[in-house]
Amino acid sequence: MTPADRRAEAIVVLGARLLPDGSPGSALSRRVAVGIALWRQGAAPLLLLSGGGSRGRAEAHAMAEAALAAGVPKTALLIEARSSNTLENAFESAALLSARGLGSVLLVSERYHLYRARLLFRRAGLSVVAGVAPPGNWRQDWPMWLREGAALPRSLWRARHRRHR
Repeated sequence: MTPADRRAEAIVVLGARLLPDGSPGSALSRRVAVGIALWRQGAAPLLLLSGGGSRGRAEAHAMAEAALAAGVPKTALLIEARSSNTLENAFESAALLSARGLGSVLLVSERYHLYRARLLFRRAGLSVVAGVAPPGNWRQDWPMWLREGAALPRSLWRARHRRHR
């Protein structure tokens, strides 16, 4: 069974840093491409693009431009541009979805990030149907696996004190 076979109410594409000029970097471009492919396969009717960023332009807005340019209609997009980390991605996304009576998601991020993201999105009250990652490169990504190992306890500690709405 492929992730597209596991139907959800929304596909959540998690942000990644933008380039200095405000355009998507390679990680963000890969994530958006996976999200769009899942949407085209009918994995969910809604594509939620989550990420605020820290340099003025929201990651979610850069992702929305890419999705619109790829032919995704504006009515299929939901923008979450307030968050600045994975914990906030989870709770802000949950708030947007619960306001629409939705609660099941497919998460799109890098393989090294999905374990922590799943835990946090579940803590925010969402049902995570599956996590989907673009192809990775262990030799290139190993520092990020280490970073995720260090980030996990901190994120779980912070999530412990948050409640879903």
